[in-house]
This record gives sequence, C-alpha cells and structure tokens, in this order.
Amino acid sequence: MGYFLINKILVALDGSEISEHALDFALELAHQYSAEIQLLTVVPPVLLPAYSFDVAKSEAIADMTAQLERSFRGVLSKAEEKAKKTTLKVSTKLEHGSPDEVIVEIAKREKFEIIVMGSRGLGHRGYGLGSVSSAVADNATCPVLIVK
Repeated sequence: MGYFLINKILVALDGSEISEHALDFALELAHQYSAEIQLLTVVPPVLLPAYSFDVAKSEAIADMTAQLERSFRGVLSKAEEKAKKTTLKVSTKLEHGSPDEVIVEIAKREKFEIIVMGSRGLGHRGYGLGSVSSAVADNATCPVLIVK
C-alpha cells in the first residue's frame, strides 16, 4: 500500500455541533500532515412555496438569504478564530448554492486531497448519514472523511 500525502484539506461547516467535531478532527489531521486547510460554508438556496405572491416571495427570499448569509459568516468566523490559534495555513470561503454540489465542485477544482465534514448537519433528524454528507461521499473525486 502506498503512502498517502495530504497537503490540502477542505472542511465543510454548517454551524452544527457535528461540524464542530469535524473541524477539530480536520485541525488535528492538518497538524499531523502540516497541511493547509480551507474552511468552507455554503449558504443554501431559500425555497418558498410556489403559491406565494411573486413580489412578496422575492422580497422574502432576499431577506432570508441575507439572514442565512450573516449566520453562515458567523460560523466561518468562529471556525477561523479557532483554526488561527494553530500554526496552520488557514483560508476561508463562503459560497451560495446547493451545499453538496458546491463542496464537490470546489474540492475537485481546487485539487483538495480530502474533504472533512460532519455526518449530519443542521437538518439533523433520526439516525444515519445526512443528505449532504451522503451526496458528497457519493460524488466527490477525493476521499471524504465523515465525522460523527
């Protein structure tokens, strides 16, 4: 079996407790490999019922998107603060779109060797793998480490 070198780690965060565990794990992994780490959060699209009035609907979507973006910027800022306490090279990125698709695309485009993320995010219901982590694991072109 060959030696697996990790230089770049992508950490997907959503503010859930499990994503905090993923951050801790990724920081330890990055430290062991002297890898650089990128903290990523993706603001998901806001969807309202189709029967909503168009004007009210577009204003509501804009308001909710702005609130979500503020919330996710806070998640990123808190994670960056924690990561900067280390000697690691850390960067952050906030994107908009379908979280699983954005995570997979960034990991591929920017040639990350591994994605670290929580098993379940903010939509935690029941047991098992969350829809985002499951989709990332199915579609990523690099290894995905899923933390509980």
